[in-house]
Amino acid sequence: MTHGSGRSPGGPTGLAVLALHLLSIILIQSVWFGISSIMAVLARKRFGAGDWQTLLITAAVPTLLVTSIFWNDVLHRMSIRGYLLLHWACTMLPLACAAAAQNFWQLWMCHVLAAIGAAGWSPVSGDLLKRFYPDAVRGRAFGLINSAMFLGMTVTSYTVGHALDVDENLFRLYLPAAAAAYGIGVLILRRLVSATAAEDARVRSLGSAEGFGRLIEPLLHMREILRADRTFYRYEAAFMTYGVGWMICNALLPVLATERLKMTYTEFAASTQVLYPLGMLLMMYPMGWVMDRIGATRTSGISFAALTLYPLGLLTAHSVSGVGAATVFYGLAMAGVQITWMLGPVTLAPTPEKVAQYVAIHATLVGLRGIVAQGLGMLTYRVTGSFTCSFVAAAAAFAWAAWQMWRLHGALRALHPEAASLPATP
Repeated sequence: MTHGSGRSPGGPTGLAVLALHLLSIILIQSVWFGISSIMAVLARKRFGAGDWQTLLITAAVPTLLVTSIFWNDVLHRMSIRGYLLLHWACTMLPLACAAAAQNFWQLWMCHVLAAIGAAGWSPVSGDLLKRFYPDAVRGRAFGLINSAMFLGMTVTSYTVGHALDVDENLFRLYLPAAAAAYGIGVLILRRLVSATAAEDARVRSLGSAEGFGRLIEPLLHMREILRADRTFYRYEAAFMTYGVGWMICNALLPVLATERLKMTYTEFAASTQVLYPLGMLLMMYPMGWVMDRIGATRTSGISFAALTLYPLGLLTAHSVSGVGAATVFYGLAMAGVQITWMLGPVTLAPTPEKVAQYVAIHATLVGLRGIVAQGLGMLTYRVTGSFTCSFVAAAAAFAWAAWQMWRLHGALRALHPEAASLPATP
């Protein structure tokens, strides 16, 4: 297969690749979002979780992205098709088991195991984006895929929220059903990998270290890349700062919804997990177009600056509709982040073989900031008894991240005018 062509000789056309890829992502990511986004509210309302227990739920998914760097190592030692099956088993089988949970800790343990599995999605997703689509159109293709995905998220989130209002114990049925739907998406993606010959030209590494050295080898490689590639390092530093703001909001939203506003499952789903993907849906393709033209640094900087208003919107929200309005704006602003979160590392990777590693490093650093930022946000709220300090700190983090990204763009423009925008084309 010609790298990035989206087809092999006699294989599916680029449009067919896009359609099948889109369908698989709808099944995989919409299902995961519908489950993971409601888990903290389920833990509070069905299992009586307190604030710190809620933090253990909300922190699990982003924090355990630290394991992405190890998943990348696994990816390079397996076929993509085999890796996708392993990813499904590690992510969805624990959630299927969560259907039998009788208390918070059983639910949480299943959720943690699933979060470890979910961390394996980013490396293979970035790798396939690089292999399926030419550089010049990857932003728009990713925008279309995400638009469909967020539409699926809207339907899934509202359905799950409404079902739990009808009967909280329906989670015992929808978790196994979700595991099956996710599995269908994985099977479609495996078929697409075969049809496009995406396995061709992959270089698998068996590694050189043994014992403890074998365990920490991915971390050592991550450190080497960040020290050697200063552009990638500064890009990640800006995303780390942005992530502090995002993590604070993520940790406190379920508390705000249940403590201040006393939302039902349906109200929470409708005002947050439905409106958020709808906002993303409206802006996803336009931001993919923007990414293709002005690059990752400027697209990220614009989005980070816009996000400063989101935590302030949550802070001033005293009704379900207030949270809904803040969430719509959040979705609109996050569309650019969604694009550059994945395509920035994909673009910055110096070779196709490095793409999965760069995406895995990016995802791993999400987990590192999650370990600190979510706990800091919750601690500030618990100490002050108010959301004010936490949400103001989140707004400040978004603003600082925008400044960092614009400084990076300025530095690239001064040193390498031809690469200043980190464009999608080489």
